Amino acid sequence: MYFFPRQLLIRHFWTPKQQEEFLDIYHRMRTEVYTEILDSMLNALPKVPENHLRNQMFQLCTQVQHGVHPQVADLQVISSAFSGPPLGMKRLDVQQMKALSRVMFLTPHVPGFLLQHRLRSHIVEIWNLDCALVQLGVNELSDEELKRACYIRGLNSTHLSKEDCKRWLNCWLQLSSRLKVSEASLLLHSMVFLSVNYLQSLKQ
Repeated sequence: MYFFPRQLLIRHFWTPKQQEEFLDIYHRMRTEVYTEILDSMLNALPKVPENHLRNQMFQLCTQVQHGVHPQVADLQVISSAFSGPPLGMKRLDVQQMKALSRVMFLTPHVPGFLLQHRLRSHIVEIWNLDCALVQLGVNELSDEELKRACYIRGLNSTHLSKEDCKRWLNCWLQLSSRLKVSEASLLLHSMVFLSVNYLQSLKQ
């Protein structure tokens, strides 16, 4: 058991050093599908009926691919594309759902209908937690709770300061509080949008 602590020991028994190491490993596993998720969004653009919305989505995706960290307003303006076709929860194809499942640490090796059900239930659960967290206030979280809240929403918070985590989580909550449950797919995709370039943006 002690030769394979990541696989055989629950998180409670990890040492602080192991916790950092293992969380880094798990995060690298989900970043492996970031490019695929962004490419899938670009491939879906021809199905977006409104020219203006299509252009906004194209600009957002290409900026993110080139290292730009998006603003909440940039995400909010494209929300309508995530409530119905082509990127609503019930419109995602199997490959998209498999990639997004890996971002949420869910096994992708299940039938499509189950992928959709689990993705929706997990992201709606996070959305409900967001609502409660807005009422509580980010400042009420302990350092460990703050880092964990960021991590489960897509950010590798392991090596970030408390202030950097708070700044990111407040942005996430700002977006989440402006979305409807029917736009949960955007919140799911924002686990990529808001995390992929955040560390890089802190250095600028």
